[in-house]
Amino acid sequence: MTCAAVTARAESTTTPAAEPTAPPAAEAAAASTDPVITGSLERHWTNNALDSDRNVSDWYSLLRGALQQQWGDSDAYAKLNADFQVSHYDHTSIEDDRSLGVSAEAFRRLTPGLELRGTLSYRVSSTGDNLDIGPLTLGTREAKQVFGAQTQLGIDLGNATSLILEAADSFEKLGATHFEDDLILPAKLHADRNLFQLAARITRTVGNFAFGGSASALFASVERIGYPPLFLSFDAYTLRAEAAYKGSDGSTLGLALGAEFLRGADNIYQRWRPTWQVTFGKPLPRGFELRGTYFGRYETSNTDDPLASWLQRAELEIGTKLRENLGIASGIFYELKDNLLYENQERRKGIYAEATYDASKSMAIVLRVDINRTIKTVIDDREHSIDAFIALRAKI
Repeated sequence: MTCAAVTARAESTTTPAAEPTAPPAAEAAAASTDPVITGSLERHWTNNALDSDRNVSDWYSLLRGALQQQWGDSDAYAKLNADFQVSHYDHTSIEDDRSLGVSAEAFRRLTPGLELRGTLSYRVSSTGDNLDIGPLTLGTREAKQVFGAQTQLGIDLGNATSLILEAADSFEKLGATHFEDDLILPAKLHADRNLFQLAARITRTVGNFAFGGSASALFASVERIGYPPLFLSFDAYTLRAEAAYKGSDGSTLGLALGAEFLRGADNIYQRWRPTWQVTFGKPLPRGFELRGTYFGRYETSNTDDPLASWLQRAELEIGTKLRENLGIASGIFYELKDNLLYENQERRKGIYAEATYDASKSMAIVLRVDINRTIKTVIDDREHSIDAFIALRAKI
């Protein structure tokens, strides 16, 4: 039985085009039951620590860690995940961030053709940012909690065809924003949100090809703050047809075409738009590999708009192994984000280069440089940032 999981995401009602995959149960059976611990320590330099048109150079450290433990076998298992991330700036400490997340997953094969999976998750974070008031830059800090629950039912319909039904719910609780040195009284600047999603996907596999379709509905209940409100509730619906190919040489191609409907509160906005995603991967001579993605969709989370934005993004990446323990990669992207209600347009483009050296089976050293440029048309904001870092990544 092949069940490709569909994960509910608040920021997107579009999931990547499906590729032929191994059954989740088979993956669970192959996975080690020993705890897996991963971590990385990165040292960065950036010319734009404030992420604004006011360039401020600074050094900062980024520490990440994760723990995964699994119990059971291919018919029934439980999995526990925990992760954290901490960033610390040498001088612009108002930008320091912290986050901690835990999740628990349970899987059970009810019958040979029926599988059930459930997940509970919790994440808490403290995010530092800045507020520009004329020539003054004022630090801010905001706490956030996210509670999530998800259940999936996988059904084997026979003839290499599977159906997945899913329901997911998450609640985002935002605290009041606190200002540096208490120069301004704490105030609620971001809204609490409850996101409920229903989804279904049917997939049929024929040799190296997979075909199918999916439908989803996302209902967002958003706290009203201010007048006119800073954020709006909405409903989003998606219908898509999907196809994927995986060649014997490692080549992959995925295609998803469909339509998305977004309706804002009080019918302030309602419109169908086409949605698409094309992904590919292609091995090249001399060990090189080329990968790319191009998609268009509604963006309802990572947006400055009270409702949503229309997002188009293209990415292209090439990489190779110079030696068994040394790999290099480079990529470019271009992103166009149209705010639906503010009528502002954000244009972003960037390039990166990376080298990874495997010092041992459990330790890697990474060097990377990212260069990005952002233009926001209505407010005439132009940002140019360079971020370079060296990282140590370990797996136990």
